Amino acid sequence: MSELPDSRKERLVKQYKIPQYDAEVLTSDKTLADFFEKSAKLYFNAKKVANWILSDVLRRLHEENLDIDEAKITPHIFVEMIKLIDDGMISGKIAKSILPEMIRTGKSPKDIALKKNMIRISSYAEIERVTEQVFNEHPQAVHDALIDDKALHYLVGQLMKITKGRADPKLANLIIRKKLDAKKKDN
Repeated sequence: MSELPDSRKERLVKQYKIPQYDAEVLTSDKTLADFFEKSAKLYFNAKKVANWILSDVLRRLHEENLDIDEAKITPHIFVEMIKLIDDGMISGKIAKSILPEMIRTGKSPKDIALKKNMIRISSYAEIERVTEQVFNEHPQAVHDALIDDKALHYLVGQLMKITKGRADPKLANLIIRKKLDAKKKDN
């Protein structure tokens, strides 16, 4: 005999340490609960899995007018998406933008992101090259940033604009700060 929704709900709360409300929503549909459990077994943070399912996956399914069992997304590709975020290859924003295609096609999030040129730029040399471009195109902003640290945000914003939000923001900040420090020493 299969597990009843109420006992499954209680088990999910205890086993995966998720809130009661999350367990209630997840167990409202057996297939959804199965998808959650399979995903949670593939990833170390069940709460993060539940959050993604309850917010973005369910919203996208609703927009596509699909139930989870009609969608092509599997726990494996779903967890692959979360791991790509963890690894810094894609941002949460990019994950949200590729999720509909994952749901419709069952394609790997990495394949989708590569095809759409959405993989995060984490190459020091590439970000340094774009930083040079930003400095050349915005000399007044560079001057302002040398005087006021807050102006640095404008330079980071310009870099992110050129890279369409794909540059690793921490690395971009670091490289811009280094370049500004070098300019301060030259003056």
